[in-house]
Amino acid sequence: MKQKTTIITIFLSIAFLTATSSDAQTSGKLKKQTYSAYLSNSVTVWKVIEKQISTKQNQSPDNMQLLLDLTNVQYGLLNACIANKDKDTYNQYIEKAEKNVEELIESDDQWAEAHALKSALLSVEMSFSPSKGMYLGAKSAQHIESAIKADPSEPTGWVQKGGSKLFTPKMFGGSIGEAIKCYKEAIRLYETDTMQTSNNWQYINTLAWLGNAYKQNENYEMAKQTYRKAIAVEPEFYWVKNILMPDLEKEMKDE
Repeated sequence: MKQKTTIITIFLSIAFLTATSSDAQTSGKLKKQTYSAYLSNSVTVWKVIEKQISTKQNQSPDNMQLLLDLTNVQYGLLNACIANKDKDTYNQYIEKAEKNVEELIESDDQWAEAHALKSALLSVEMSFSPSKGMYLGAKSAQHIESAIKADPSEPTGWVQKGGSKLFTPKMFGGSIGEAIKCYKEAIRLYETDTMQTSNNWQYINTLAWLGNAYKQNENYEMAKQTYRKAIAVEPEFYWVKNILMPDLEKEMKDE
């Protein structure tokens, strides 16, 4: 019942977002909506947000920041598709997102966030098509390095590098230890500015993955500390609070 009420609240807020004329207000509202959509893990909510931002972007096709916002929403939607195993929605949106991110990179080849977003989308594609991993993994790595080289202070490049190191087999350059370092650097960069940690789903998502990396490295105490931090930031973080933390505690008891 609580989740249903939350989703209804999100829909009402999205309606307000559509009616708002100020770009600053729209940006702030969008950030809150994507954060709530991530917490709800609802593909439906993400789709509604995507539709509203897509309409705004179509009205201002030369606005690259708005295109970045749209593509980030599409990435959030596709990320939810992984959790919900929703391949139909994935197939509906992956090409749109890929087209948009290519336009962003074409507009500015030194745009770190755009390169990181391209890598993120390739990671989603690999999640649904693991057989493409060898080819897409190398391509993703190139965009990660482009992102970090263009702006080492942009956290999303480090997030993607952490994911790459965590999921790549050791024989092909993967390293849990390196993944931990990358996630920690991303979190450090997010935390240099409260604007980057407030209502930012990618920040709390990175905390969750850092905890996962610690767990995989059998550093259970650090994993627990990291999960506790994530819950302190967001008490309603269902994935960490109700799945990751209990699984960790069970594994610690079995040791």
